[in-house]
Amino acid sequence: MTCRRLGHVTLPTSSPVDDKITENEPEFCIDASCYGNVARFMNHSCEPNLFIQCVLSDHTDIKLARVMLFASKKIPPRQELTYDYGYQVDSVMGADGNIKKMYCHCGADLCRKRLY
Repeated sequence: MTCRRLGHVTLPTSSPVDDKITENEPEFCIDASCYGNVARFMNHSCEPNLFIQCVLSDHTDIKLARVMLFASKKIPPRQELTYDYGYQVDSVMGADGNIKKMYCHCGADLCRKRLY
């Protein structure tokens, strides 16, 4: 195991229109924007050397599994630790309803050129 991803776990957002839980939203979201461990500083790569695995530890509630990062291959000293953020191209919508685009600059030989 390389590290466990820590952050603030939030509950689902409510829709301001009907005050119901928004469809297709995750039940929980890990937000490491304010605090977390070293995993919050790990960058994306289209050819990562880490992979994400959800792990149950002291309970059996799959909704509260720990998100952990493991090495996918032997990593030499001083090599940056990276993982694939897992976005699908054209999967993120802006508040205006248009598809948002974020370009990838990971430099991998097989770079997809976009995160989303």
